[in-house]
Amino acid sequence: MTAATGRPDSDPVASHRAPPGPVRRLGLRAGAGTLIVAALAVGGAIASWRPVNGGGAESRERPFVQAGRFGEPVSTRVFEATVLDVRGAGKVADGRTSYDTAGVWIILRVRLVIRDRATSIGYAALRDERDREFRATTRFSQSLVGAGRVLQPGIPVEGDLAFEVPRDAATRLSAHFAEQLIDTRMDDLAEVPLPSVDRARVDEWASAPEPVALASARPVEP
Repeated sequence: MTAATGRPDSDPVASHRAPPGPVRRLGLRAGAGTLIVAALAVGGAIASWRPVNGGGAESRERPFVQAGRFGEPVSTRVFEATVLDVRGAGKVADGRTSYDTAGVWIILRVRLVIRDRATSIGYAALRDERDREFRATTRFSQSLVGAGRVLQPGIPVEGDLAFEVPRDAATRLSAHFAEQLIDTRMDDLAEVPLPSVDRARVDEWASAPEPVALASARPVEP
């Protein structure tokens, strides 16, 4: 029979630690204080940091503007747009029905060419110097833009677009076109500055008694 050695189990002894002495307690407190100061510094840096351009979604996701000139084609990845003419009116006629306005009608003659796949041009708008937006009117159907008009690749289509604009905005405008009607974020946007006119000319347009007939969209020679 083997006699017991009388040695205590070594595991319990290894799992215990003597309480820290005065010098070690001072070191622990200093270490904790350093961590607190570092955390406060990092927090202050984060609080004062601002992303470039404000980091807002509107700035990050804004459309890619493809700027062009009046009378010349403006190319985007989906289509090519050319603003051929601009005129104004107090009334416009869509077939047999005429429509008046409290402002002035701005009428664009536009040519569109789709690149690779059949699609519609959903977004057409005018903007003034104050960045106010005036979309193509929905008081009647517009034959050149919208979901109901699917354009075929490589076939130029030409027609009129009508916009209701306040008289004080009509002297200096730019035209904008995009594939999507609602969401133009991160998409190409064709931009064409229109020829400027004086207020007298705008008033003359608005006071004309006869309605201007709108040309429906039709294919034209390339």
